Amino acid sequence: MNDVRVEREPGETAELWRLWSALHRLFPTWALIPESFVTPGAWGYVGLDFISGFRRNPSTLKAFALFDGVSDALFDGVTAMAALNARRQDQLLRVVIVGYLTVPLSVLALAAELAGASLLTFVKAHQSITLWIALTLTLAPLGYMMSTWRSKQLIGVLDLIRIERQQQPYTALELRED
Repeated sequence: MNDVRVEREPGETAELWRLWSALHRLFPTWALIPESFVTPGAWGYVGLDFISGFRRNPSTLKAFALFDGVSDALFDGVTAMAALNARRQDQLLRVVIVGYLTVPLSVLALAAELAGASLLTFVKAHQSITLWIALTLTLAPLGYMMSTWRSKQLIGVLDLIRIERQQQPYTALELRED
């Protein structure tokens, strides 16, 4: 695997973090659901072409403007940060899925098997706490799934920018290959 090394001037590190911060603010996790109904990219998830609508999304257009005039080396740095962020998102999502879904459901199945009707009696007697537990076990993984989706979306936008700049390698994934 080749290391991606980018020589930087002292002020470039601050600029790298400024660009990263500005970029990820264009893709807030909370906006994923509302945007999935109104953006050109969301309506483009039918058929063969999944990138034309994605390219017309307001967040994509703002990202293109953000990187207009940015050096290739600085752009590579932000792309590497986005790839690292996505890998960390994937790692945490796996932990959350195991911790919030697999383990509790296994414990619940075992308790139901051992307790039989008494578990159902407990759930009926404590409906509000049971509801809150169920919501937490559902919404927490859903939130992490949305965050992971956004991290991949961010990489997709950077890939589009890289392709249009004709800057090789053309995708963030290729930065890590031999």
